[in-house]
Parts: sequence; structure tokens; C-alpha cells
Amino acid sequence: MSMEREWEKFKGGPTVAKQNRLHVTMDRKGVIFMNGNMHRVLGKPAAVALYYNREKDMIAVEPANPRLEQNFPVRQKASGWVICASPFCRHFGIRLSATENFVRPDLDKAGVFLLSLGDTVTVARTRPHNRLESA
Repeated sequence: MSMEREWEKFKGGPTVAKQNRLHVTMDRKGVIFMNGNMHRVLGKPAAVALYYNREKDMIAVEPANPRLEQNFPVRQKASGWVICASPFCRHFGIRLSATENFVRPDLDKAGVFLLSLGDTVTVARTRPHNRLESA
């Protein structure tokens, strides 16, 4: 019996302990957030180069020289690190309707993180406008 005909499988898996988790999200504005573990494993870069593979629908994040204009600065935020990638998303037509968590961020042998847009779980939706006003 194939469960996939009548049921939707949750791809997120169980919660991993915070100290062990590699956590990356992207919101609808194109802001990529990564936790401290992800930033550390990536080599604590001050900037990254972003690449997109249309065929695989994947984003690659590579540590890069912060002095080059085409690279995106990595800025510390209260609980992690952010990359404001909206120009990248606009250029490649990447549009999200909610904040998505990348289920399995993958680090390749060259130290580049691969983020599959087809392997995400929605973690936050935008808030609807006040429903009382439209009623």
C-alpha cells in the first residue's frame, strides 16, 4: 500500500538538539538566516557568493571575499547570522510565500553549502490582515 496516494509525508524529521543543529531558513523577502553552528561550519565568513542551479532548484552558498561588490555580507543578528539576498532572489525569480526551513543543508567537499528549494518545510507564514476589517 502506498501511503503517498492519500497522505502527505512530513519531510522535516524530529527536532535535533540546538547545539547540534545546522539551521538555515529563507523568508519571502530573500533574507537567508543561519544559526551559529551553520556559520561556524561554513568557516565564519564575512561574506558569501551565491549561486543558483535552475535545473536542480538549488542555491549554493560559498565563503567569499567581502571586498568584492558581487559578494553578499554576512551580518550577525541576535540569534544567528543573516544574508540579505533579495537582489539574488529577484534576478533568478526565486519567490517564497512563507519562511522556509531547509531540511538538509548539505556541505560539499569544497566547503560550499547546498540548499535545495525543493526540500524545505514551512516554518512561518505571513500574518493575514485583520479579518474584521474585511468582513
